[in-house]
Amino acid sequence: MERAELVGGRLDRGAMALAQRTRRPRPQLMVGLLTLSMGAASAAVVFRFAADGVTAPASSAGLWWLAGLAVLFFLTEGFTVHVRVRRGAHGINVSEFGMVVGLLTFDPVTVILLRAVAGGAGLIAVRGQRGAKLAFNVALLAVQAAVGALVFHAITPHVLAGSADGIGPRTVLATYLAMIAADVVAAVLLTAVIAVHDDPGEWRRLPAALRSTWLVVVTTTVALISFLATTEPQWTPALIGIVAVVLLLAYRAYLALGDGNAEVEQLYGFTRALDGTRGIDDLVTVVLDRARDMLRAGTAELVVAHGDELRHTRLTGSSGRPAAHLGSPGADAWLGPALLGTPVRRPPGAAGDAMAVPVAFGEHRAVLVVADSLADAGGFTEAKLRLFGALANHAGAALGRADLVDRLRREAAEKQHLALHDPLSGLPNRRHFQELLEAGLAAARAAGTGLAVLVLDLDRFKEINDALGHETGDALLREVGERLRAHVDGRGRVARFGGDEFAVLLPTDGSPGAALAAAAELAEVVEQPIAIGPLVLAARASVGGAVAPAHGDDPETLIRHADVAMYAAKESTGLRLYDSELDRNSPQRLALIADLRRAVERGEITVAYQPKVDPRTGRVVGAEALARWRHPELGSVHPDVFIPLAEHSGLIWPLTLHVLRLALDCRAEWARAGHDLHVAVNLSPNSLLDAALPELVERLLEATGNPARSLTLEITESTILADPAGSLATLERLHALGVEISIDDFGTGYSSLGRLRELPLHEVKIDKSFVQRVAEDHRDRAVVRSAVQLGHALDLRVVAEGVEDVDTYAYLAAQGCDVVQGYLLSRPLPAEEFRQWLHIHSRNVTHTFG
Repeated sequence: MERAELVGGRLDRGAMALAQRTRRPRPQLMVGLLTLSMGAASAAVVFRFAADGVTAPASSAGLWWLAGLAVLFFLTEGFTVHVRVRRGAHGINVSEFGMVVGLLTFDPVTVILLRAVAGGAGLIAVRGQRGAKLAFNVALLAVQAAVGALVFHAITPHVLAGSADGIGPRTVLATYLAMIAADVVAAVLLTAVIAVHDDPGEWRRLPAALRSTWLVVVTTTVALISFLATTEPQWTPALIGIVAVVLLLAYRAYLALGDGNAEVEQLYGFTRALDGTRGIDDLVTVVLDRARDMLRAGTAELVVAHGDELRHTRLTGSSGRPAAHLGSPGADAWLGPALLGTPVRRPPGAAGDAMAVPVAFGEHRAVLVVADSLADAGGFTEAKLRLFGALANHAGAALGRADLVDRLRREAAEKQHLALHDPLSGLPNRRHFQELLEAGLAAARAAGTGLAVLVLDLDRFKEINDALGHETGDALLREVGERLRAHVDGRGRVARFGGDEFAVLLPTDGSPGAALAAAAELAEVVEQPIAIGPLVLAARASVGGAVAPAHGDDPETLIRHADVAMYAAKESTGLRLYDSELDRNSPQRLALIADLRRAVERGEITVAYQPKVDPRTGRVVGAEALARWRHPELGSVHPDVFIPLAEHSGLIWPLTLHVLRLALDCRAEWARAGHDLHVAVNLSPNSLLDAALPELVERLLEATGNPARSLTLEITESTILADPAGSLATLERLHALGVEISIDDFGTGYSSLGRLRELPLHEVKIDKSFVQRVAEDHRDRAVVRSAVQLGHALDLRVVAEGVEDVDTYAYLAAQGCDVVQGYLLSRPLPAEEFRQWLHIHSRNVTHTFG
């Protein structure tokens, strides 16, 4: 019979015991009211039977029968088989024997009182129950007896009349129905008290508890046979006892098998509970809660090794979130075998019984632990340790997946952050700033206010980088970014576009004056002295601004206009707002870029050649290839116009390759005509930084049939010395091919001459600004004379450009200049005209020098 004993689980575990739940007054109060209600109901039934004068069936029952019944009620409380329901359990015992004998032998008042008193004594003596738990169980014993008595006497009304017809089919039916009704009432009341006290979900398990009612039929049948056998010969009780023992053993075997099946079902339910995409923290909670339920423990925890420390995540008490703490070496010593891979049990003692099994997920060394076995669970056994190990295997796989998912999510978040933020300063990058600006513009339009975009660039930052190193430069950029962020915090946003360029977004009233004032504040913030280690640096910033909606109403336009204003600020006072007159990217300029792109793609760019002559012999030694563009509508476009356009629009690389190809083709024609000349081609600053340049040059030389020595690549001094380390690899590869390298516009830069000695150079070209006045300015003569001497000292060929008169030519020849070029000899000529000029000049030189 499933009956009213609160055994362990929800109402019998440590701090969860009913008598100790002082911190939850409402559940305790409700359980107390339920206990009083059951006691009152039982008393009402007793008074009703007493008032109605209900008598017992005819029998020879006497004092010995009464004492035997009391002993039977007392002893059956000590023999209880527990059917687990999560961490709680329903108790099943053989109290039907006492109830059947009592209903068939004594009056209902006696049965109810004897069941409550003798059964309560058994709970005290055999089960050791006390306090509120004892009160509830005694009240439930009385309710069961009262319900059984009510059903029994309702079906057998002859008892009310005092008649005695013996034990017939009707009496047997009444006995069965009385026992079943008592069992159902007990199941409902026990479920109710568990639901009220700890787990409202207990009602979902009521149908499973009611399905065990069939066991009542078995025990009632045995009880009826035993009672009837008392009127038979002496051997009948012995036979019935044998049958009872066999049934008892079979019943125990069935329960053992049921427990095994229940464990399999619970393990399956455990694995199902681990499914899903929850994070590692939620999954740990599920693992600990389920482990505690399955193994009937008061505490469950996950212990993870982090270096020499053990971090505990413990779940104890009622349902809730686990708590984390660091372990202590002494208390955790027993976990050593489990951390090394061997399950271990800790026997009961001062620290309480516990089990620990290894669980592996990711790179973590960890163990699962359950402790404080519940009173009715029978302690932690080897069988439970094996079950715990199987549970840990499933938990490890689930935790490993969750840990991997969490790491992937963190990596995705980090990548997303890196995609939107500058790694040096942590500020938003250009892409993120555009998104912020888009949102800010929408908000400003909705509110009818304005918005200012300020672009800030540090002046002479490269000098700080070169002089003090990149580490100092990076520290300066971080400090500037932090200052700007702190200055606009709560009002706007700061971004780093790259290099030493920052952008600031600020809501304003839309007036130019407010934007200019904000720009001045930013410049003042940046220009405060900055301490970096032992150094104190003074940075200066140029700030340009654009205001929405006056200067644009989309992110791209506002940023571009603020950038235009910033470059204008560098050339003036350091602060400028956008003005259309500052914008070189006018519609006409953009149209010219589009025309240039088409001209490059169609090969419409031509090359003119200016001869280079040895001033001592007059012989032509080479020519410089110069790009020329004749626009179909605008006519001839000067190189000083379209070359910067090509550099800023990304066309300089295909333009350079086009000029190289044409120049090498012409040089090959000169060679076939008997003129072994070299041809010089100018390279843009970005070309030298392209790692593919040497390979492309080598292919062009092979395709045109020219030796590498016949090609000279001219690079300006500022270009090659801006980043000598980055350019050195490309220069050395070109040098290895045999291509000659020339420094153009020599003398106009500001770099160290010592660096020239370290680079693989062949030629220096004195800028025409020094050459053109050499005949009349002694200072220019000194510069040219020094340049020639320096070049020869470095074993370099010296070229002078801009030679326009005979005196200059004669002076350069006297100073030992190796090569000259200029209008005195010839202007740049188209390819065909250059061939004609070369033929005539070569014939004249041959005739002159013989």
